[in-house]
Amino acid sequence: MSPRHALAVSLVDEAGKRALDHFRQRDMLALSTKGPLDFVSEADKDIERFVRSAVAEIFNGAPLVGEELGGEISDDYWIVDPIDGTANFLRGNPLWGISLAHMANGMPDIGVIRYPVLGITVSATAGSGLFVDGKAARRDDTFGDVRLAAVGENNRWPAEDISHVETHLRRLGWGVAQYRCASISLGFAALGRTDGYLERNLSLWDLAAGVLICREAGLQSHWGGTPAAQGMWVMVGTQALIEDTTEISTHVKG
Repeated sequence: MSPRHALAVSLVDEAGKRALDHFRQRDMLALSTKGPLDFVSEADKDIERFVRSAVAEIFNGAPLVGEELGGEISDDYWIVDPIDGTANFLRGNPLWGISLAHMANGMPDIGVIRYPVLGITVSATAGSGLFVDGKAARRDDTFGDVRLAAVGENNRWPAEDISHVETHLRRLGWGVAQYRCASISLGFAALGRTDGYLERNLSLWDLAAGVLICREAGLQSHWGGTPAAQGMWVMVGTQALIEDTTEISTHVKG
């Protein structure tokens, strides 16, 4: 693990402790909405402020783009989703995470995701392979014949497209899971808990860390769209899953 990778893991783990305190006292949080089923709490803002300050201190004033407080995209910057899966977080569901990536010339080269309630950190540097809790790891492909794909769901991706993707997968013998959290869906694919993940109408902070981690775990990792909010799509998975989704890829890519 490179020094920058290790520093990023340490930073996100500290942010995770802070977020877990908020989670345990979430009934006291101020809450607002950004749109239908799109929530933001004071915890989101507090974690982003913490990460923003820590990145500037640890990485010599490096710029950061965040979901809640913004920032400027450049050739060299960090990007954070302070609490991905806010609805899950607010309902007491443990499936949420903190996602941080370093972007160099439009591509992630360091990615870290922390799941505070689950007590797991997944991370990678480009070319490094998968790391779990700071140690080199391999994707678990035990029971790989139990075929399970995660399909995202959000109020911007048309319901008929989601239904088409899910129906297609089920007809081909795939089980379908929905976690309503991109960082969980990506990390679970990298860990081997699913075969992959498909979703569209995402933002760069949702997927930057996870697509790198999935690639370093040995999965095919495809993503694209515009970095503007909610303009991106992602398809990561085993070769079998990607092959089985080729003919319905337009329903994911838009």
